[in-house]
Amino acid sequence: MGGMGYDQQVSDWLNEVQKSRGADPDTTLVYCKKIEEYAREQKDEWLLGYAFYHSGEVYYLHNDFEQMFHSMFRSLSYLEHTGQYGLLVRGYNILAITAMNQGNAPFALDYYLKGLSYCEKYCLFDVGIMIRINIGTLYNNCGEYNQASRYLEEGYVLLQQHREIPEYYNALMSIYIGMVNSCIHRQQLDRAMEYIRRFHSECEEFMQEEDRLVFACSQARVFHLQGKVRQRDDAIAMVHTLVNQQMPVLDIFDDLYEYCLMLLELERYEELRYLLEQLEAMAQKAEAGNMRKRILTLKARVCLREGDEVCYRKITVQLFELEEVLEKDRQRMVLHMLSVRNELEESQRHRRRIEQENRRLFKRSQTDSLTGLANRFHLNSYVAESFARAQERGEALGIEILDIDYFKQYNDNYGHQAGDICIRQIARILQKMEDKGDIFCARYGGDEFIVIYESCSREDVEQWTKELRQEIEELGLRHEFSQAGSLVTISQGLCFDTPATEDTVEDFLLAADRLLYQVKEQGRNNIRIGDCGRSGDEKEPLKETGIQ
Repeated sequence: MGGMGYDQQVSDWLNEVQKSRGADPDTTLVYCKKIEEYAREQKDEWLLGYAFYHSGEVYYLHNDFEQMFHSMFRSLSYLEHTGQYGLLVRGYNILAITAMNQGNAPFALDYYLKGLSYCEKYCLFDVGIMIRINIGTLYNNCGEYNQASRYLEEGYVLLQQHREIPEYYNALMSIYIGMVNSCIHRQQLDRAMEYIRRFHSECEEFMQEEDRLVFACSQARVFHLQGKVRQRDDAIAMVHTLVNQQMPVLDIFDDLYEYCLMLLELERYEELRYLLEQLEAMAQKAEAGNMRKRILTLKARVCLREGDEVCYRKITVQLFELEEVLEKDRQRMVLHMLSVRNELEESQRHRRRIEQENRRLFKRSQTDSLTGLANRFHLNSYVAESFARAQERGEALGIEILDIDYFKQYNDNYGHQAGDICIRQIARILQKMEDKGDIFCARYGGDEFIVIYESCSREDVEQWTKELRQEIEELGLRHEFSQAGSLVTISQGLCFDTPATEDTVEDFLLAADRLLYQVKEQGRNNIRIGDCGRSGDEKEPLKETGIQ
C-alpha cells in the first residue's frame, strides 16, 4: 500500500513519524505505538512493519540494543511480506552493524549480504552503497584489507553514478576513512594521505562533530606512521577536544579504538585512560558488551605496561564476569536470528503459495478450459503484440482462421460429448504445431481456431497449413453427415502479408475471415491464402491435398 490510502488520522501519524525521526525520539515512539495498536486491530501488515522498523531505528540511535533487536526482528517479516524493501534493507543493515559491534562478524556479514541481495534485486542504490561501505569496515576489522578495499571501491563507483542521493557526502566521507584505514594496515601511507586530502577538500563543509573526530583519529595515525610528530600531536589535541559521550558509539568506536592502540604504542597513558573512560561510559550506556570487552582488554594492557597488578587483577575479574554476560547475549542473538529466519521463511512460503495460486488463476484466465489452448482473452493481447512486432521489424505475419467443416451436423448427430472430444483432438494437433516455430494457436470460439505465424516465409506457412489439414484428416474421425467427405475436415483462410503502418490487426482478421468464407463457398475442406487486400490482388488458392 506504500502508506497511501489511509484515513486522515493514520496519515497524520505517518507524517509525524517522518518529521520526528532522528530529531525527536520520544515523539517518534509515541506515534509508532499508535500506528502499531491501530495496525493490530486492523491486521494491517504494512503498518506493523513500518511501526516496528521506525521504533527499532530510534532504539538503535539511542544505543538501546535490547529494544532495538526486539523491534527490528519483529519488523522484518512484515516488511518483506508487504514489499517495503527499502526499510527491510535498512533493518538488515542496522542488525549487521549491531552484530559486528557485539563481536558476531559471521552474523553481521550474513545480514549485510542478505540486505545487499535485496538492493541489487530492487535497485536500491543508496542503501547498497551504505552496505558496501559497512562490509568494507567489517573486513578491515577482520584484517582482510584487500577485500575491504574491494567493497569500498565498489561503493565509491556506485556513489559516483548516483551523486543525487541525499547521503552523498556522508557516504563519501565513510568511504575515504575506510580506505585510509585499509591503506594504513597495508603500509600504503602515500595513498592514505591522498584519501585524507580528498576527505578534507571535498567534505570539509559537510562535516559534523563525529566526522571531524573520526577524521582527526585517522590523521593522527597516518602522521604517527610517517614520523610527523607536530602534525600528529595537533591531531591528538583535536580528538580530545571533540570526543564526548553524546556521540553515537557505534559510528565512532572502531576509529577511536584504533586511535587508542596508537596512544598505547606511544605510552601516552594519561590521554589513553581518559579516552577509555569516555568509551566505556558510552559502551555501558549502550549495553554493548563486546565493546566493553575490547576496552577492558586495552585497559588491562595499560595496567601491565605500568606494572599495576592490583588494577590488572580487578580488570581480569571484570572480563570474566563480562564474558558470561556476552555468552548469554550471543545465545539470545542466535535465538533471535533463528526466530526471524523461521518467520521470514514462513512468510516467503506464504508468498510463494499466493504467487503460485495467482499464476494458476492467471493461466486459467488465459486458457480455454476444453482444449488447453489460449483463449480469446489471451489471443487478443498476443495478436496485438505480434502485429506490433511485425510492423516494427518489417516482417511478414500470417493470421489464419480455421473451423471444422459441418461441425453443427457432427454435434447434432454424434452428441455434444463426441463434439468436445473432436475439438480436443484437433487442439492437440494445434498444440504440437506450436513447437515448429513462432506459431501461436488459440481457440476463437465454438469450433473456430486462430493460428498466428511470425518470422516465417510464405513457403513455410503453405507447408504448415497443408500439414495441419492432412494431420486432421489422418485422425480418421468419421463424419457421415459432412458434405465435404466422410471424415472430419477443416476449412482454412489465411492472411499472409507484411503489415503497413496504416494496417490494423482487424484488417488481417477480416481478410482471413473473407478467405475462409471463399473456401466454404467453394465446397470446404480446402485452404486459401491471400494478402491483406490493400491492392485487391489475392493470391491463388493452394491446390487441394488429398488423403493418401
